[in-house]
Amino acid sequence: MAAQWELGGDARKHIMDGGDEAGLTAIMTGLGSLSYGELAGERMKLGLMIHDPEEEQDCFSDNTHASHFFDALGIRNVYLGTYRRADRSLVTGPSISDLVKAKSPEVDAEVRAKLDATMEAMNALYLRALTTESYDQMIGEDNDKGNAVVQHAIDALLDQTKSLERAVATLDLKAIKFEGSASFDSPDKVQQESKAVGDGGGEQH
Repeated sequence: MAAQWELGGDARKHIMDGGDEAGLTAIMTGLGSLSYGELAGERMKLGLMIHDPEEEQDCFSDNTHASHFFDALGIRNVYLGTYRRADRSLVTGPSISDLVKAKSPEVDAEVRAKLDATMEAMNALYLRALTTESYDQMIGEDNDKGNAVVQHAIDALLDQTKSLERAVATLDLKAIKFEGSASFDSPDKVQQESKAVGDGGGEQH
């Protein structure tokens, strides 16, 4: 991955060759899609909806809480153009935040606040997994407190996505569509398919 993004790397070349708008479009599409359809939807809401421990994503390592936390942190890092190395030193550079702030300080402040709110919710989820119960127990049926912690993080991601959409509009990037999720777009269908699998009418082996 480091080689892909270093100077001359294929990933960096692909972004740079398309010009500024293409690069910004790719970055904002990735941020919004991870925030909404991928993380909030497929990785979190799906498991919570059907209360299936096997839908915790990292079901073999029981490390789902960390995966979710650092996915959310990655979104924040990319928007702010900053991240902390393993040795705790801070890396900073030009950011999407700088571009949005130049056009609308209000929108940038809104996005930053939503990113912080998401990290607070993810931190609560992370700490609960370390001190109280594992993530697969949090999404279990009849666990109102655990479910609420996960749902709070999902809600923060959804709220964050709306602000990212405002940032997209502020940057005047028109060709962007965030990845969706059946968990949000077709919840009844997801529930029906889950019930069919549970009744033995799902996958054939």
